[in-house]
Amino acid sequence: MTPTYTPAHYALDDPQLIRQFLQQHYFGLLLTADLQLSAIPFLFEWDQLTGLTGKVYGHLAAQNPQLQGLQDGDKVKLVVQGPHAFVAAECYQQQPQVATWNYSLVEINGTVQLLDTRNTLALVRRQQAEANRALPQQVQDGLIRQVGTDSGVTTARQSNLAYEKQLSAAITGFVVRIESLHAKMKLSQNKTPAARQDVLQFLQQSERPQTVWQLMQAQGVLATEGAVT
Repeated sequence: MTPTYTPAHYALDDPQLIRQFLQQHYFGLLLTADLQLSAIPFLFEWDQLTGLTGKVYGHLAAQNPQLQGLQDGDKVKLVVQGPHAFVAAECYQQQPQVATWNYSLVEINGTVQLLDTRNTLALVRRQQAEANRALPQQVQDGLIRQVGTDSGVTTARQSNLAYEKQLSAAITGFVVRIESLHAKMKLSQNKTPAARQDVLQFLQQSERPQTVWQLMQAQGVLATEGAVT
C-alpha cells in the first residue's frame, strides 16, 4: 500500500523520535485490502532498544465484519494519527501567507497473523497493564485504594480473571510484523525560523488541547536554522 504523499522536508526518519511519538499516540486505524477499517489501540513490541523493526499487536471484536475476511498472511496497513491544528494565514508577521493545517501521522505496512484465545487473553492483560502505567500516578493510586483490603484484592482479581476470559472469547487478537514504516510530520518545516515562531505563538494561544506546538518543539522544528524550499 502506497504511503501518503510526503515532501522530503515533512518526512521523519529518526527512529527514536518515531518511537517516542508512537509511545504517546498508539490509537489508530487498521486498514485491510478489502478497504475495511477499524479504529483500535495498538501495542508496539520492538526487536531492539533502537530501530524500527518489530511487531504491532491489536484486537478486533468477533462480530466485526473486517475480522471475517482477515486471514494469516494478509497485507495490512496501520495508521496512527497524532496531533493536528489549524494555522491561520493572519498569524504570520510577513504577508501574504495562506492558511494551512499542521498534522502528524505514522503509517505501518506489514503481514498479519491472528492469535488464538490464550494469546488473545495474554494480549488483553498486556494492553491493560500498559494503559494503567500511562495513567498519572495519583490516578493509579486512587484505583488501588478503591480495591481496599486484601480480601478485596483477592475478590477483584478473581472477578477480573473471569471477565478477561469472557472478553477473550468475544475478541480476536492479531499481530502485525512491521515490513515498512513511514512517518510524516507536517509542522511548518517549509517556513523560515521567524515564521515558525509566528506559528508557535499562534498555536500557544489558539490550540485546544495544546499539542501541535509541543510536538514542534519535541521534533526540533523550532531549532532548525534556515528556510526549507
